[in-house]
Amino acid sequence: MANNSSITFRIDDDSIDKLRKLAEEEGMSLNTLVNRILDSYLEWEFIAPKVGFAPMQKSVLKALFDRVPEDQIKEIAIQAADSFEDELLLMHGKVDLAAVLSLTKNRVKRSGFTLREFESNIENGTTKLVMQHDVGHNWGVFSKTYIERLINNVGYPVKIESTDNSLTIDILKPERNTVYTPRTVRSSETKR
Repeated sequence: MANNSSITFRIDDDSIDKLRKLAEEEGMSLNTLVNRILDSYLEWEFIAPKVGFAPMQKSVLKALFDRVPEDQIKEIAIQAADSFEDELLLMHGKVDLAAVLSLTKNRVKRSGFTLREFESNIENGTTKLVMQHDVGHNWGVFSKTYIERLINNVGYPVKIESTDNSLTIDILKPERNTVYTPRTVRSSETKR
C-alpha cells in the first residue's frame, strides 16, 4: 500500500467547481477523483503521446480501417506489435505479460471501449478478457492480430475470437517458464 502525503495546491475556482461536480456525478469524493486524475496522467497522458499514441474519433478510425484490405491490416498490426518493445519499456520499465496487459487495458479505457477481465481457469492459470470496441470488422482484425502478437512476443500462447464489435482473448499458461527475449536477440537469431 502506498504512503499518503498531504500537500496544498492553488487551483482556480472554476476548475474546483468542475471537479466537485464531476466527483458528485461519479459518486466519489473530490480527493478520490483528484487522485484518479493524477494517476491517469502519470500512467498514460504524460507518456502516451511521447511514444506515439494519438487520440482519434472512432468514426474516422472505422472509416480508415474499412478502406484497407484485411491482409494489409494484419501486416500493419504485426509490424506495430513487433516494433513496440521500446515504447513498452519506456511506459512500464519492463516487457512482460503484465506490461502488455496494462498497456492494453489503458488503451481500451482511453478509447472508450469496454474491457472485462475474467479468470477462465484458476488451476491452469488462464485469463480471459472480453473487449467491446464497436469500430467494425477491420478494427477487430487489427486488434486481434496486434494483441495476439504482443502477447506471443512475451512468451504466452493466446487464443482470440473476433466479431465485428468485440474480441474474446484467452491467455493460456505457457508450456514452460517464460523468459522474455528482447527483439534485437530474436531478430539476430532469425538472420542465422
